[in-house]
Amino acid sequence: MAHDLPQAADLAVFIAVIEDGGFAEAGRRLGAAPSTLSRTVTRLERQLNVTLLRRSTRGIELTPEGRDLLMAAQEIVARTEALADLAAGSRAPRGPLRINAPVPYVLHVIAPHLAAFHAQYPDIQLTIDMTDRIVDLIDAHADVAIRFGPLPDSDLLQRRLGQAQWRLVAAPNYLERTGRPKEPADLADLEQVQFASPVHINHLQFKNVRAAITPPASVTAANGEAVRQLVLNGMGIARFSDFMIDADIAHGRVVELFPGQLDIPPLNITALYLTRASGLRRLAVFLDWLETLQH
Repeated sequence: MAHDLPQAADLAVFIAVIEDGGFAEAGRRLGAAPSTLSRTVTRLERQLNVTLLRRSTRGIELTPEGRDLLMAAQEIVARTEALADLAAGSRAPRGPLRINAPVPYVLHVIAPHLAAFHAQYPDIQLTIDMTDRIVDLIDAHADVAIRFGPLPDSDLLQRRLGQAQWRLVAAPNYLERTGRPKEPADLADLEQVQFASPVHINHLQFKNVRAAITPPASVTAANGEAVRQLVLNGMGIARFSDFMIDADIAHGRVVELFPGQLDIPPLNITALYLTRASGLRRLAVFLDWLETLQH
């Protein structure tokens, strides 16, 4: 006798258990008892005649069959939700949306404006994960990732959100101690707060200057926001993308050096997402909103 196919609602529970890291955590988010969620996963295992999760006192772990189902389940649930979106017509977008983005982008672009987005779309439940490294969207359980610069070839869908220009800055109190440089070559006598990665950010190329200038490091930091704080506190010069530093320039917390003279290509800002998420209205309105913030 043929087995009944799993229901989308049961697959959504399975996804939630994996994304939240356990039955108790998923139960709190879904408003359901952990035992109810456990029975749902057991029902899936019986329907499919496989073991999906290994349960232990340390938590849960996906089996190979569970990982295969997770990928298929995410596709099925997303498509089901996309069809529901179409059927809903003019109803406001709703449902969960998980974002993965670099720390500075979240702090300086998303967070300052998120209250307005939430007021417009109160039924979209955003989860924001912050990391500066490239992540696998499936492993990170993310619907969309925001990334900077050139991207490796992949099967992910892409949407260009905009570009960021570069600014070279220093705090006023730092320039009072060192003197303001009159030409790019003078930067070699200053100190730079350097990025641990990517190191090319530390190399300053100027128009009509043949070689890049790399001032010596006063300190090196692995996080862009840490570099910014060190510059604000007078530790040296550094270059930043405009969305990170323009507010500081406007408020006089830093001074831009040699504006318009950097010869460095702008930074592309791109949204990456899986095919399964492409039909979700909540993703579409979120990306539309992000694009407006770049202008």
